[in-house]
Amino acid sequence: MVWQKGHVLRTRTYEVEIVDRLGAGDSFAAGFIHGLLDGDIQKGLDWGTAASAIKHSIPGDFAWITREEVESLLKGGGMRISR
Repeated sequence: MVWQKGHVLRTRTYEVEIVDRLGAGDSFAAGFIHGLLDGDIQKGLDWGTAASAIKHSIPGDFAWITREEVESLLKGGGMRISR
């Protein structure tokens, strides 16, 4: 959730099987900043949450994810990532 100019912005939640939590916060921050750079806080919230959800499913501390994987999840593609 984000509070912006008197409004609460929300995004969806994801049910994930956690493989590794390390790096999930950084992944959220990266996705959020992506939206901020486009001037769209809702996009940042959506991207940050999706990127963090994907990262939870990847072992190790680095989020080896692509823009296409995040976009697919945002479109309702599910958590199955094909590598």
